[in-house]
Amino acid sequence: MAKVKELFSIDSLKLRIPFDKVTILNESILDEKTKIIVSNVSGEIISEDKIKSLTTEIKFNDYLIKVAIIQQHNFQSKQIEEFIEIYLHSKILESNYFSGITQSNLISIYDKLIQQKVFYCDYDTFINSSVNDIDIKIDFTSDKATFNDLCNELKTRAKQTTKLGQGQAMYKNGNLTFNRRESSTLSSPFVKFYDKELEANEKNSAFFNKYISNELIKDKRRIEATCKKSTDIKKFFNLESSTLSTITQITQSELRRYVSYSINKNIDSIIKIEKSTESHKNAIDIQIHIHFTNSIDNQNSTFLKTLNAYLIHFDDKQMKIRIKKKCIEWNLRRQGKKIDKNIKDETKRNDIILDIFTLLQID
Repeated sequence: MAKVKELFSIDSLKLRIPFDKVTILNESILDEKTKIIVSNVSGEIISEDKIKSLTTEIKFNDYLIKVAIIQQHNFQSKQIEEFIEIYLHSKILESNYFSGITQSNLISIYDKLIQQKVFYCDYDTFINSSVNDIDIKIDFTSDKATFNDLCNELKTRAKQTTKLGQGQAMYKNGNLTFNRRESSTLSSPFVKFYDKELEANEKNSAFFNKYISNELIKDKRRIEATCKKSTDIKKFFNLESSTLSTITQITQSELRRYVSYSINKNIDSIIKIEKSTESHKNAIDIQIHIHFTNSIDNQNSTFLKTLNAYLIHFDDKQMKIRIKKKCIEWNLRRQGKKIDKNIKDETKRNDIILDIFTLLQID
């Protein structure tokens, strides 16, 4: 059975450092780079696009980090507070890009930023400054056909909505998103399933050609979920503060829980079928036909969604394997495909998708 390596990490974030704790070394970032952000404790912004248009860039070899000087109205203190905001992403890790932003590489990230002589702050200030808009990712290896099946499967499960900026979107390249990143919330989180190999070869080829070997990019796919507000980060992960130090201490299980939560908020829940108390069942082929036909045709379910719930009823491992094979054969016949020619590839694709669902706790 195919396995998905469980390695969740933070791919990007916004770091907001108090301006009075920063020494500006390159005055160019002060040139008309301010924008009032209407905010309370959450730091929620009026317009993402307007902020981005006012950024400057710290340039590295084949990648850059955006920086902006921002002003925030604090309704509690009734004062304007000024910050330097850094749009930090894992390209700054260069050859260790796929590791993501972790506690173990914070000092390396800090050193690289400071060495560019755009601004200076001490390390304690850096790691204890507030963070929002974090992207949590997991990478996995999959051939394109399996990845397309995964995205199509989730597309069919998407919750129906007429709200602007919400719901699923499938793109020509096979990538799938839920909601818009700019307007996502904790109740409607942004999630993206995308082909990392395709992005590496087309959108960011200069960076990947320089720092990452082809073996690490081959068949690489990614799932990414966003948690935008500092208040949401603190609430979901039960943190007293949302800082660079605290978010990089979030455990693997908690990062996984957020990605799982984000996906499940955007898809319909499974139809629950009570588990039978009988230990022996007769006429299994007839039962498979009746149950699967009813689930797919009458309840608008999918084969994999039905299969996942169906196999729960079998405790014996060998019986479960035999029943699973019978179910896949039934589905191939339904599609008019030859069983001998297709069952091996069909089983492999199903296993990979179900493994990803198990990893992400998708019912």
